[in-house]
Amino acid sequence: MTASELCPLSRQRYPFFMASFAEIERLALALSESERATLAAKLVDSLTEVGSDDKDESATVRFKKVNSSMLRKVRYDPKNRFLDVVFRTGERYRYKDVPPNEYDGLMNAESQGKYMQRQIIDHYDVVRLDNS
Repeated sequence: MTASELCPLSRQRYPFFMASFAEIERLALALSESERATLAAKLVDSLTEVGSDDKDESATVRFKKVNSSMLRKVRYDPKNRFLDVVFRTGERYRYKDVPPNEYDGLMNAESQGKYMQRQIIDHYDVVRLDNS
């Protein structure tokens, strides 16, 4: 079953200047995994914040600034189990299939940089995200 069959929006007519769901799906599937991850991160960033409780699954997952010499910002998507990290260098990475307790451990660590080095880096699949 295609995404078009699953989503009733895909059958709607759009003004000439808007892409249909099927067109967006086709374009997204033509991207590399890294490009899709970057696109997803940018789409999430572009959404307005719905709530302030980051545990609320209806809320947009927002970056949290952290006080670390290694990290600048962190966000966690519990639904998809993605951990996105912005390092002090500005480089952005997405760690995949990270369990919630690992995110909690990172956020509560005395040293978030050391926690990243010992528990996250080289322990989970990772994709570098576009820095723009």
